[in-house]
Amino acid sequence: MKHKTAFVVICFALALVLIGAMLLYLQKKTGDEKNEAMKADFFAMDTLCSITMQGEGDIGQYRMLITRIGRELDRYDEGSEVYRFNTEGSATLSGSAAVLFDKSRELYEQYGLVDITCGGIVSLWGITGDSPRVPADDEIAAELEKVGFDKLRYGRSAYDAPLGTQLDFGAVAKGYALDCVKSELKQNGDGYAVVSLGSSTLLYGQRPDGEPFKTGIKDPFSPDELLLTFESGECFVSTSGGYERYFEAGGRRYIHILDLKTGCPCESDLASVTVICKSGVKSDFLSTAIFIDGKAGLDKYLNDDSIQVIAVDNDKKIYYSPSLEGKIKMKGSKGGGN
Repeated sequence: MKHKTAFVVICFALALVLIGAMLLYLQKKTGDEKNEAMKADFFAMDTLCSITMQGEGDIGQYRMLITRIGRELDRYDEGSEVYRFNTEGSATLSGSAAVLFDKSRELYEQYGLVDITCGGIVSLWGITGDSPRVPADDEIAAELEKVGFDKLRYGRSAYDAPLGTQLDFGAVAKGYALDCVKSELKQNGDGYAVVSLGSSTLLYGQRPDGEPFKTGIKDPFSPDELLLTFESGECFVSTSGGYERYFEAGGRRYIHILDLKTGCPCESDLASVTVICKSGVKSDFLSTAIFIDGKAGLDKYLNDDSIQVIAVDNDKKIYYSPSLEGKIKMKGSKGGGN
């Protein structure tokens, strides 16, 4: 998870707004309670989250679920098993931490590139914290020696890190939380929801008007503007890029996405990657993996029938999966085709 102190100023600025917003949005609109939409905005998992839903369920239930999962996976929360593992070098993982550890390992074995044992490298750079810095080469090399599932010892739910390996679920936590939300929505019989956790979103059920979901993707070169929108049915959507979380030093920009081949911030020739699929954790994982892989590996993802991809390169050219043909609408004149 990302360091919360990087967002203290933002949280303070939003506090008064959110207090009022919560009181307003957590109430159902007047009229038929079953058919009226409910909305909640709140801060969790190091980002501003929102839930819009329609059904008989309690919107607060989903807010509490997201908040709880965020705490369980937060490496900076002293009450979490992940914190204990990272500080003591040993822990028994249970609940979300145990499930997501296994899911992350499976995805890594299939795709590579995104490794949750990178916590030491993340801490070394501190890019999302209060004091980011450029480490020395020998510091980076030392931390890279600790990265890898093979550096851990585990049996059942007990995990040991003899070399000091640390865990960081930041690349997969939001997607996993959305998987859990979808499971509860389905179990409760709620018919429609849009749940946004910043870079990852769940589009659940069917819109009340029967129309497809319409999702916007930010312009990575002007993040306050939309680059395009696309239509879809029920799915998960995750976007990765280096345009929002970074620091600058010596005239260079260092983004928060790390390339574990070098131990340094990724220098991708892609500006942003969006992955659309039926699994939240997979969409979260692959948006980061494809960004790191860059244009050289893009074709295999564009032609993967289990996902849909929209990628923007550093020359502002857009690439997308053939199955998205006719479902994308550009905002403005940017774009170069697929």
